[in-house]
Amino acid sequence: MFKKSLMICKIFILILLIAACSASAQEEGTAEAEQQTVYINAESLDYQEDKTLLSGGIEIRREDTTIKSERGELFREEQKMFLEDNIELEYPDGRVTSDILTAFLKADEYIFEENVRLDYKLSAENKNMILKSGYLKIYGEDSSFTAEKEVVIDYDQQIFKGDNAEYDGSTERLELSGNVEIEEDDDWIKSDKAVFDLSEGGEGYTAEGNVQIRMVF
Repeated sequence: MFKKSLMICKIFILILLIAACSASAQEEGTAEAEQQTVYINAESLDYQEDKTLLSGGIEIRREDTTIKSERGELFREEQKMFLEDNIELEYPDGRVTSDILTAFLKADEYIFEENVRLDYKLSAENKNMILKSGYLKIYGEDSSFTAEKEVVIDYDQQIFKGDNAEYDGSTERLELSGNVEIEEDDDWIKSDKAVFDLSEGGEGYTAEGNVQIRMVF
């Protein structure tokens, strides 16, 4: 009788485990589906064979990212959007405005062009940086980015300039290259390359290659 009760108990536990695994898998599937969901609102829509034309107060929502624009094109098979006029993107790490945006929705990659401005929130308390450039690509889960074309960064009462910028969102390490200039009041440093540690407790920057310094006393 004891063996029979023990066997029934084992079967009951096995059923519970199977049910728990099934429920967990179902929840993961739902979460994954929600992660891949994109919501689009617009005043008008023109559905064509290879793309969809949108205009008037476009708003695109995906998880915690919202994009606004005046007009755009959705390429359904490529899962890509091309947007123009009054681009505004809000995401947990900040806000971006530009004239043009190409958004790769599945890859979670965004390319901004012309009159680009990024207001970026750093992990250090009350520390932000403002970046302006002609080109900006934001990519990856850690919001890393690449900027080109007359890059200007305003950070902690300093101005950083360069031809190119590479930012690693996981380490908050910024690298500028090409005609680099670091300005603070009337002082400046020029070099071929500079690396900045913008993390909490980070220690300044390093510059190398044809370094020039001007100090005003």
